[in-house]
Amino acid sequence: MSVVHRYTLPVLLSFFLTSCGYFSADPKQLAEQAWLAKDQQLAEAVSQIREQGLDAVVASAEAGSVAACVAGKLTTDPLGKLISVEGALAESAKVAQLLADLEQLLQQDFSFEQLASTLEKGAAAAAYAKTLIDQQGLEQALQTLKQMVSASSAVAQQDLGAHLQSLLQSCQTAAPAETTSTTSQKV
Repeated sequence: MSVVHRYTLPVLLSFFLTSCGYFSADPKQLAEQAWLAKDQQLAEAVSQIREQGLDAVVASAEAGSVAACVAGKLTTDPLGKLISVEGALAESAKVAQLLADLEQLLQQDFSFEQLASTLEKGAAAAAYAKTLIDQQGLEQALQTLKQMVSASSAVAQQDLGAHLQSLLQSCQTAAPAETTSTTSQKV
C-alpha cells in the first residue's frame, strides 16, 4: 500500500462521510442517547471511553466504578472497540454482516468513484472503518478486524447494539452490588 493511500484514506473517508451527512445526528445516535439517558453512570463511562480511548479508561478508572466495569467488559469483548462509534449501542446490523461489510471496505483499493458508492451502500460499516483507521491506522485496523471476525462467532447473529447493551447492563447491575458489599464490610 502506498504512503499516499495510507494517509489519504482516513481524510477521504472523513470528508465523504461528513459531506454525505453521516456524522449528523442520525436516528441511531438519537436512540443511543435515549438509551444512555436512563443511566447517567453508563453514559459518563461511554463518553469517557469515546473521548479518551478504551485503553486510557482501563488504566485510569477507579477500581469498582461503573467506568472500570464498562472498560473492562469492552476490553475483553472482541467487539468492544466498536463502542467508539456514536450510535453503536443502537446498531441493528447483525454482527456477522457488519464485520463482513467492514472487512470488504477495509480491504478495497479505493478510487474516488468507488469510495462514494461504497459509503452509500455501507454507511454503518464506513463509520466503524473510519473510527478504527483513525484510532489504529489501516494495517492495525485490518488486524483488529481479523481478530473480531475470528472471536465473534458466538454473537455473529446478534445485533451489535444489543450485544454492547448487554455488556453495559451487566455493569449497571454489578456496580450497586459491589457498593453494598463494601458498605456492609465497613459497618
